[in-house]
Amino acid sequence: MILVDLPVALYALSLLSFALAALAGVTSRSASVRAAHPSLALSLVGLVFGGSLAVLQLGAPSAWGSELVVPGFSAAAPGITVLDFGLTGLGAVFLLLLAVVGGVVVLASLGYVARFVHERRGPLAGLIGLFLMSMELVITSQSVFLFLLAWEGMTLVSYFLVVHEHDSWEVRRAGLFYLVMSHAAAAGVLISLVLLGAGTGAWTFSSIAAGAGRLGAWQAGAVFVAALIGFGTKAGVAPLHVWLPEAHPAAPSNVSALMSGVMIKMGVYGAILVPFELLGGTPPLWWGFTWIGLGALSCLLGVLNAIAQHDLKRLLAFHSVENIGIIFLALGASLVFLSLGAPLLAALSLLAGLFHTWNHALFKALLFLGAGAATGSAGTRDMEALGGLARRMPYTALFFLGGAMAISGLPPLNGFVSEWLLFQSLFGAFTTGSLATEVVFTAVAGVLALSSGLAAYCFVKAFGVTFLARPRSEAARSVVREAPSSMTAAMGALFGLCLLLGVAPFLLLGPISTVASGLVGAPPISYSAGGAFGSLPRPGSTGGSLAIGVVALGLAAGLLVVWLLRRMGSGHAAPRGAAWDCGIDAPTPRMEYTASGYAQPILRLFGGFYRASSHLEPRGPGSPRQGSLAKTGHVEVEVEYPLVAGFYSPLTVAVQSLARRVSRLQSGGIHAYLGYMVLTLIGLLVILRIAGGGAP
Repeated sequence: MILVDLPVALYALSLLSFALAALAGVTSRSASVRAAHPSLALSLVGLVFGGSLAVLQLGAPSAWGSELVVPGFSAAAPGITVLDFGLTGLGAVFLLLLAVVGGVVVLASLGYVARFVHERRGPLAGLIGLFLMSMELVITSQSVFLFLLAWEGMTLVSYFLVVHEHDSWEVRRAGLFYLVMSHAAAAGVLISLVLLGAGTGAWTFSSIAAGAGRLGAWQAGAVFVAALIGFGTKAGVAPLHVWLPEAHPAAPSNVSALMSGVMIKMGVYGAILVPFELLGGTPPLWWGFTWIGLGALSCLLGVLNAIAQHDLKRLLAFHSVENIGIIFLALGASLVFLSLGAPLLAALSLLAGLFHTWNHALFKALLFLGAGAATGSAGTRDMEALGGLARRMPYTALFFLGGAMAISGLPPLNGFVSEWLLFQSLFGAFTTGSLATEVVFTAVAGVLALSSGLAAYCFVKAFGVTFLARPRSEAARSVVREAPSSMTAAMGALFGLCLLLGVAPFLLLGPISTVASGLVGAPPISYSAGGAFGSLPRPGSTGGSLAIGVVALGLAAGLLVVWLLRRMGSGHAAPRGAAWDCGIDAPTPRMEYTASGYAQPILRLFGGFYRASSHLEPRGPGSPRQGSLAKTGHVEVEVEYPLVAGFYSPLTVAVQSLARRVSRLQSGGIHAYLGYMVLTLIGLLVILRIAGGGAP
């Protein structure tokens, strides 16, 4: 009789389910809706097994794994571990995130592929299963070789998902841009892990962590910078974020929900893994301040660029940049506190970052599903052509509004909790005795407050222009209809989770705080009871139940007021009439606020972040040149981003020019190619020798 440990069995069943889902979908040649159902169902099963494994690990941490060792070439090198599976506490946090958000998105995909995907339904569902499998492998990889293999698989599968609707030239262009940026990120990840392996003489994560103390200061700094570039690009931190607003609008909306909700969190996972788990110890102060600077830049660039967008999905993509900035602010603050010898504050900052990672995954998946339902039904992503969708899509509008409130950091939703936790940790800088830290963290708190206010401003525009007022096109007026039931159920579930984690955050903060404290070597975090939304009750205290009671009491009071008002007015017929409209006989959609008009004050106030130009084209009889006003006109506002125009465009031209010159090396001679291979091998050996601390 063969006995298999429960964690190993759950992990094997999860991977097997994903593999079968991919096989069932990719081999399907049918364009019918039913072709996608087996793949999606198997993916859901795989997520259930993976989520169960994560819960088991968070509830009772235990070491488990399986290794494949390749024999060495000499007695001095007895073997190299190439495959090492396992799940740490940090990995369990992200695996549970994958299971929850991925499961809800897979549920929504049942309705999405039925209405909004007209061909290649089976392959799309199969690629989703393969995508989920690759992300689970990234989280559970415990060796350099397996991690890099899983990372590259995640990149390639996500590329094919982005270009699923490849009939459009814009989609193919966005896919190519995403692939180039993703491989630049993979190069950074490769360099950081190879430097770690060469410097410690180990190729499994546990062995690297044990031997990280042998690394010199410059080696550890090089590992940190390479990891920041690699994982930061995948996460979408500025100025490495430029692929997000290109890839998200091109991908199907359910894929965008997975990419923004889960995939970019793999970059956050790696960004935490390298400095906190693999390098360990007391980090230099400049590490934390570097992350804080990039996080602040991401917050401002993300939200300001989002305000200027007319494309609803592009707007949401830029808001992912802003929220990744918030996460990096928290991680940077944690590193600074570690450098200053304040582990409890470091744990609190890391807790805020991990919790906001969860929160962003929930409300961003919700918003992308809502945007996909609205734009897919209307046939356009341009908010100027939408309007009035709340009448025909009431459930989608309601849940999108909930997601907009959550991402804006409004209580009692989850976005408020993580941002409040981050504020609490930033204010802790005044207990460190470091004047520089106090000044920097005060400025960071101001940036966080500004970005939160601008986020609320932006989502008033996104929700109001899209769902309220009068329809601005025939499609918005007559074609739009409510999303399929599976999509509305998925959006309702995500909104319910946002509300639950806002009212009772301790349900998730408890397990995450244990992980955060363990990563920084701090005692378990506890707060005094008081019922604040951001507080984490002590074991046995009533802080959490008090918070729930206060919110429940407020909701009950509100419902009581509504009931009393209805009873008081039940005996009197309320007069009805047209709303006062300034004497205008028949208001038209042209009298409404447009997305461009709403964004104008911010575009003017923060003009240094944009290069905006407008062009007015008068129409109709009469024009200013003829001494009379035109009856109609058309205004076009073009926004150019200095980062793209001043850096990425010249870089693209330079790379293309260099590629044309390098192409001359392609002589076609086998001897030349063998020479290139020998030179490359010698160069790699020299680099590894130097990285290992020896002479070339």
